[in-house]
Amino acid sequence: MRIELQKLTSIAKFLAIKHSIKTQTVLALEKPSRILLQNIYHSWLKTIHGKTVQHFPVYLDKDVAIKSQKLCYGFIKPQSADIDEIILHNDEFKPKNNVELKLNLVVPTQDAMQYFIQWQRYRKYWWSSITTTPSLFSINDMKQENESADVNIIANFNWGPLVVETISITSNGSEHNNTTETSSLTCAMGLETALLTLLLDGISNTTKEEYLKLHNKMAPYKISFGLDSEGMDKDEKVLSTLKELSQVIFHKLRAKEISSWLPTFTLPLQLQIKENLHMGVTYTAILNENTLSNGIFHLLNSNTMLKEQVHVADFDTYAAILCGKR
Repeated sequence: MRIELQKLTSIAKFLAIKHSIKTQTVLALEKPSRILLQNIYHSWLKTIHGKTVQHFPVYLDKDVAIKSQKLCYGFIKPQSADIDEIILHNDEFKPKNNVELKLNLVVPTQDAMQYFIQWQRYRKYWWSSITTTPSLFSINDMKQENESADVNIIANFNWGPLVVETISITSNGSEHNNTTETSSLTCAMGLETALLTLLLDGISNTTKEEYLKLHNKMAPYKISFGLDSEGMDKDEKVLSTLKELSQVIFHKLRAKEISSWLPTFTLPLQLQIKENLHMGVTYTAILNENTLSNGIFHLLNSNTMLKEQVHVADFDTYAAILCGKR
């Protein structure tokens, strides 16, 4: 894992070593990492809502949930995903999780094992759905003690296993003067661990160009830009117009809530594409002189490295479809 983290801090614009001592290393999170954290948190909230909304209510306050006196209910504690740094313990090289994402469900004890197994599947599927290696995750053997049991979801990296989430079930007995016994099911994960898991998975799937390969829906930037100046003979007016066109497209994408990154256009095209790939950008819009006359440019897919022709006038609508915004 040390080697992978060294790669991340050296070739990617996600993490930087802030300082390191014998017992711990502090990593500063660059902007792409902070956006990625938000994407992880929002995806977690969305999947929790999707799996519970038709079956039982989930509250944002434990006391309100208890007072509801419903037989089945859940509650979560709202968290902030605004994290600027991650602390790693050097003995195990695992992150200190200051932000815990935890779902608490109260269910009838007679149905507890059914829920326990069902949520193991739900949570493992979610992890597989946000990474580029679905087979990375497995569930270890159940551990039982008295009236409780738990399992861990494991990320099986080449350098060793990493526990990414724990799912547990515990008997509560009878509550609310109700004769029905209930059990508490919890699904708990650390946001910092989730971030490093996605980044380590991305660096594990890197190509010979050594860039992060992130899942499309988790990528911090969906779209960026590059200018193909070949054949322009350094025509500053044409370059300036292409930059202005890129800004117009950029703002139209932002208006549709598509996370995009507008570069400074100081790099040659190939270096700009490489920088975009290192930032986990999913698509690069490559504009050239012909774009100004026919409105057509090439859209490079970072996963396949294939290009397709797109028209400027339709791009924001097409991009919304590509990025799942409609």
